[in-house]
Amino acid sequence: MSGAKRRINSTGRKKIGRECFDISMADPVPGDPLRAKVELYLGRAGFPHNAPVIVEAYHRSSGMRFDCGTVANLAVPPVLDLTDVDQGGGVLFRIKVLDPDAASGRIIGSAERIQPRNEGEDDTRRSLFPLRTRDLGEEVWRVDVADDMPPSLVLNNRLPGFSQNVQDDPLLQGVLLPAALRIVLREIAAEPVPDEGSWKADWLEYCRDSLDAEDPASIETEEDRELWIDSAVEKFCKQGSFIGRIRDRAEDDR
Repeated sequence: MSGAKRRINSTGRKKIGRECFDISMADPVPGDPLRAKVELYLGRAGFPHNAPVIVEAYHRSSGMRFDCGTVANLAVPPVLDLTDVDQGGGVLFRIKVLDPDAASGRIIGSAERIQPRNEGEDDTRRSLFPLRTRDLGEEVWRVDVADDMPPSLVLNNRLPGFSQNVQDDPLLQGVLLPAALRIVLREIAAEPVPDEGSWKADWLEYCRDSLDAEDPASIETEEDRELWIDSAVEKFCKQGSFIGRIRDRAEDDR
């Protein structure tokens, strides 16, 4: 790992596709730093074989940089100990491939705002709204969301079995998920014309395709924005059939 970051010219960079990497987070252990595993597959991405490769992990203003060898001779640590990354929220990653001319430091390829999967999660079925666990003190749950970070539902890992219960119990799902969805939709409604490729663009696509929600960019008043949110949450709840599933479970438990 290197020390201070230098200013790097990023003109003309090539986008690194998702097929070129796999990043996963190990289950958090209270009191220990976050840990990640990174696998890179850059051999056929069209970069010079001697181009240096950098992986960065960050959460807002905190971050770490890992030198990972070159495209042809990768030297990725087996486990990345994220000791200097703030554990107060979800960690994002970026991958950089640099011009082999060390004097320029120009980025010739990058992947930005990479949201890691949970260890054991199938990368091809990654959730739009992933569930994370970490120590939240006395707070039971929260939604992590920011302009540069895709939202996640965070559950307190100090409650044994809570994460699994949320995944299995329709009552917990019906209590948590609509409330969490409202938080995310308010973030989207506040800026209804997001940058292409941002998490807000992905969520707007989900709202249009799965919840049959109109484009919020045409909504002008705060009252209409709240109605848009109410409508989307109502359709989400209908799709989840929370009341019916809760009743069915109660009948089964008798």
